[in-house]
Amino acid sequence: MLNWDSGLDFKLLALKFRHMNGFISIDRDRDTGRVYKDAASGLPRIQYTPSKFDRAHIMEGVIALSRMAYVTNAEEIYVCITGTHPFIRNPDDAAPSSKEDTDARFEEWLTNIKTTGNAPPAGIFASAHQMGTNRMSVHPNQGVVDPQGAVWGVEGLYVSDASVFPSASGVNPMVTNMAISDWISRGVAKELNREKGGAGVGAKL
Repeated sequence: MLNWDSGLDFKLLALKFRHMNGFISIDRDRDTGRVYKDAASGLPRIQYTPSKFDRAHIMEGVIALSRMAYVTNAEEIYVCITGTHPFIRNPDDAAPSSKEDTDARFEEWLTNIKTTGNAPPAGIFASAHQMGTNRMSVHPNQGVVDPQGAVWGVEGLYVSDASVFPSASGVNPMVTNMAISDWISRGVAKELNREKGGAGVGAKL
């Protein structure tokens, strides 16, 4: 995901990987894309591009991470925007007399990143922890599953993962996902137990 200049440059950069750390800032997007039926295959297709509004928030995250790396004395700072080059400290940047010049160079580098922008195709975006594609709701016309995780209108079919979130959480969803899966699985166990006429909790699940 780093800027490409040449094969030689990439090989030299690869030698530094063992000394590098990667950081991400996560944006909770406001604007949506769409899912539609492919006219030829009939399969679902996804169309999504981060909006100008959401890209502005993503850029703020990039700038904030760059500043964090800078104040912790990172020797080189790379951003995942095509056409941008890394900020590289000079060997004498540690000297008190050069600090002001170094700060000025860094601020200029940040300005260049903002000017370049992260609009497609220059911006590189990654997506993780997709949520809400089988939204949980109390009414069939507002979601896919009911509050117990059962798919509306389909007997015996349950969904138990981050897709049942009513909306994206805006943070890492692992704990919420585990809690909601625990809730739904307990309900499934009770339902199976009632069908079998037992008095237990369905511990085998």
